[in-house]
Amino acid sequence: MEEKNREDMERQVSSQAMESAQLLEELRGLRARELEWVFREDLDKIRRAFPQQAPDSIPELGDVFLKMRSLGIDPVTAFAAIRQAQRPETPPPMGPADGRSDLEGEFFGPEEVRRMTPQQVEANLKKIERSQRHW
Repeated sequence: MEEKNREDMERQVSSQAMESAQLLEELRGLRARELEWVFREDLDKIRRAFPQQAPDSIPELGDVFLKMRSLGIDPVTAFAAIRQAQRPETPPPMGPADGRSDLEGEFFGPEEVRRMTPQQVEANLKKIERSQRHW
């Protein structure tokens, strides 16, 4: 009797383990499809914003892009920041002759954003997004 109970328990544990393994495999598949979908959406957004510079795939942008996206940074902004970081340093643009601007401090120009590091982009993201409306 005791032997039968033990065999029943072993079968039950074995079937639960198999079911858990199947569920885990299904979850992995769903996560892979979700990641593929997110990558496709991000790539489409980047291609619309940068038709001449768009990458062939998201993974080729590297870990920095993935980290920026995991922080909630828009894919287009993350791509622009990465491309800007890859460009050689350029001197800042010259301002008005009197050294002032009516909008100084309120908005960033495209060149200012391109010169920013990914950390600066992250710190100024809201201001950058407001600025983009005026480009």
